[in-house]
Amino acid sequence: MNASVRRPRLALAALVGSVVLALVGAAGGPAAQADTGEDLHVEKSTTDTGTSGSSWRSYLDLMTVPSTPTDFEPADEAPGVDGPRACPPSRCRDFRVPVPADVKVTSPMVRVLFPVGYRAKKNRHRRYPVVYLFNGARSPYIRWSVGTELTAATRSLPAIFVMPEGGLGDDAGMFSDWKDGSWQWETFHTKVLTRWVDRTFRTTGKRGVVGASMGGLGAMIYPARHPGRYQAAFSISGAVDTNLMIANILPPEIAKAIGVSPPNLLRVWGNPVLDRAAWDAHNPVSLAPRLKGVAVFVASGTGSPSTVSETTDPLHTGYTEQLMWSGHRTFLAALTRAGVPYSAWVRQGGVHNWPWFDAPLRWGLPKVVAALR
Repeated sequence: MNASVRRPRLALAALVGSVVLALVGAAGGPAAQADTGEDLHVEKSTTDTGTSGSSWRSYLDLMTVPSTPTDFEPADEAPGVDGPRACPPSRCRDFRVPVPADVKVTSPMVRVLFPVGYRAKKNRHRRYPVVYLFNGARSPYIRWSVGTELTAATRSLPAIFVMPEGGLGDDAGMFSDWKDGSWQWETFHTKVLTRWVDRTFRTTGKRGVVGASMGGLGAMIYPARHPGRYQAAFSISGAVDTNLMIANILPPEIAKAIGVSPPNLLRVWGNPVLDRAAWDAHNPVSLAPRLKGVAVFVASGTGSPSTVSETTDPLHTGYTEQLMWSGHRTFLAALTRAGVPYSAWVRQGGVHNWPWFDAPLRWGLPKVVAALR
């Protein structure tokens, strides 16, 4: 959608109530058909101060892309099948990462996709940056290679791509060390995993993070909470405003009745009023000023006010993507206000599933790798 569109119709306040977490359960549902929409790119849309007219004009241009249906419709299809196409033996291998006894995760498995020629004799001394790809709340660690064209899209990219587990369903990790002590995903990802990768493979020490849906949360909070550890961050239809997730503290029977997906965030960050500091400490909106110095890339569809009757899986519809877009509006405003440069890819409409993530992945992944040189 080009910047001449002037029909913003997303009612943020109206969305927040029922909202709230179609969002966490995203990224792992039915496939979608061919992508025919146009998209709007804004490169470096803020300045050092974040207050110039041009910076806010760029932000407002993004906000004009409407949430309306397009001819891109979700389809009920079986998820992709793992195999040589997704994980070719010449480039790809699954590993079990050694985890200290005091770090609890549901699975220590990771998939590593190596650059073409990594094992070639001529490259035996060559080192590569690492790009970590984080899963959605209903997707296992292999989903990036199974659900998108990641393997094909990375053939020309000189980087090592690491896909770690991040928890699923009731135990979807939210890229945090849980308040109730159940899981230590942040410790696992930012300390255990990065140390293991750098000791096991030929790395340069440069790192980027990419996440879709719930994974977008990790892609933005890890660089902010661990300065200097990651040099580039890319969120695709990500959970970038945790204020939209308050309904995830409801009792299970009520949450189920209104369509809220697990996990219960009381277990993760505590009460959103009494433990507000913990919520803010894991909210990309609150952490936006701490992303200065990180190459930030953000991609999203705007979704549509569609109904759950579109598909047998109501979480992977245009409506869920619209909910995600509401969070992007506040997150991009926070980046602009803080003077944090970012590049954005925004497309009218869209659905919240892995095939939809392919186009922004192809747009942003080369940029992430380039930022790590």
